[in-house]
Order: sequence, then C-alpha cells, then structure tokens
Amino acid sequence: MKKVIMLLAVCAFGSANAQVSFKPGVKAGYISSTITGYGADYRNSFYLGAYGNLALGKVYNMQFELMYLRQGADNLAFVTTDYNQPNYPTIVRRTDVPLDYISLNLINKFNFDKFNLHIGPGLDVRVSEEKLPDYVVGDYYDSKPYSVDNEVDLTFNIGLGYNITDNFGIEVRMRQGIIEPIYANSSSYSSSSHLNRSYMVGATYTFK
Repeated sequence: MKKVIMLLAVCAFGSANAQVSFKPGVKAGYISSTITGYGADYRNSFYLGAYGNLALGKVYNMQFELMYLRQGADNLAFVTTDYNQPNYPTIVRRTDVPLDYISLNLINKFNFDKFNLHIGPGLDVRVSEEKLPDYVVGDYYDSKPYSVDNEVDLTFNIGLGYNITDNFGIEVRMRQGIIEPIYANSSSYSSSSHLNRSYMVGATYTFK
C-alpha cells in the first residue's frame, strides 16, 4: 500500500512539474498618463520593456516585468507672481510634467483560452529630471511650478491580454499609483489625492 501511495505521489509531482515552464519576452506600446487632482491633461507617450513568464499551470502564470515608462502630465496650471507690475499680480502659467520611471512589476496572469487577466503590484523608480520654469522678459517667477515629493511609486496593475499566436499578443492595462509623486503650485488644486494614473495599449512577443 505504501508503495502505491508513493508511486501516485511521484506521478502527481512529475505531472505538476511537466506543466512548469519559463519563457522570456518583450513588450512595447502606447501609454497615456496624468496626475489626478490637478486638472492637468494626459501625457501621451510610449513604454517598452522585457518580461519573464513562469507558467505554473494551464490557468495560472507568474510574470516578472522590467519596463521603461514615460508617465507624468501635460498642461499643468501653476501660479506665479510678477513683481515687476504694480500690486504684484498673480499669473497663471502652464507646464508639462515629465515623470519617467523604471518599473518592476509582479503580475499574476490567469489564462482563459486565448484571453488572459493581469493583476499585480509594481514598484516605480523615477529617472526623469524635475522641470524648471522658463523665464520670460517682464515676468519674475517666485516659485517652481512643482517639486518632486517622492522618487518612487507603488502601483496596482490590472489589465487584459489576448494571444493572437503562441508568440504574439496584445494587451491593455490600467496602472494606479498610491504615492503622491509631486507637489504642484497649481491653480487647479483640489483636496483629492494627486496620484499617477495611466492607461496602456501595446503588443507582446514571447520567445519559445
């Protein structure tokens, strides 16, 4: 009896291991992002990266990702003071906020035939420089449009993918940050949280 149980255990273990595989891949696509609560426009740019997909069964995969993301916001309104004019009037200017990140993601993928669901956390490290205002003749800017509050961000990722072939696929994803990236001297300031939010559409290629 013990031999039969051991044989069944070995067979079950071997069957489980037979489903485990690791495949690398690359991805790239379009990303649209903003910083919530400031009334800024979306910044439209691109992302690219690489991943390793660990298949632990027919349904569940664990995917490790390293990506370069061009996030941030466009046309952020900020207030300045012109000390060259009587009564020091307040002036509203606009600036773009480039927040580029190197992103590490741990994505849980659930496969349903050719479709797959993506859910998982990410850690983003900022690699872009803070943008300073341009000085204009006749104006004096007494403050920067924004300052970087945090060099890192933690994100929650959710998305959907579709496998066109065994190698090629497409995906859409929403990323929500949970750490405020900047403090802006903004004319559209609200009491809500000021967080990174982005939407991604792209293509993937998995190597055999």
